[in-house]
Amino acid sequence: SGSWDQTARVWNAQTGTEIARMTHEGYVYAVAFSPDGRWVVSGSWDGTARVWEAQTGTEVARMTHKWVVSSVAFSPDGRWVVSGSWDNTARVWEAQTDTEVARMTHESAVESVAFSPDGRWVVSGSYDGTARVWDAQTGTEVARMTHEGGVESVAFSPDGYWVASGSEDRILYVWPYEPQYLIDNACSRVTRNLTRAEWKQYIGDALPYQAVCPNQPFGP
Repeated sequence: SGSWDQTARVWNAQTGTEIARMTHEGYVYAVAFSPDGRWVVSGSWDGTARVWEAQTGTEVARMTHKWVVSSVAFSPDGRWVVSGSWDNTARVWEAQTDTEVARMTHESAVESVAFSPDGRWVVSGSYDGTARVWDAQTGTEVARMTHEGGVESVAFSPDGYWVASGSEDRILYVWPYEPQYLIDNACSRVTRNLTRAEWKQYIGDALPYQAVCPNQPFGP
């Protein structure tokens, strides 16, 4: 559990017995367990995301952002952490060494982050009105959904096929993000390769305009 008293605590859910206590220098805003339950990651108003040993509260790694860390998550294999911050970035880093492997940048505060079930992708939601999917190892943007308000929450479906994004615009979108699915779907709707306008409509700005529909002439 996270708290305004600057601590994250691990406790027995059946008895309420405290097992470990981890202390930040600011309010604790987000917490998550690793899939195997061995580690806890916490995000704080002190601008750090930290990994702790769940049974002892021993700190093992720390990622420093420039502002509040609003959301944290482990990858499905427990090797990586993604942290989102009000400094407009989401960062993927190695949970045991705090080595940064990817940094993804929005135009405003990042409020929510999550890994895909296979660990290949990260989704982030931001007050810039977008939810974006990125390659977790390179930080390359692969898909984007635009809302009319700040995106407060994002999640992948259990099969990894869909992303859900919830926004201050009072709309919940559920959308496919895999680039090849978007391309195949677009190609099924036309009898030639896409025009630039169609590419923007069906694929978006995350991928460069190209001829991808097999055995079809290139669009104007």
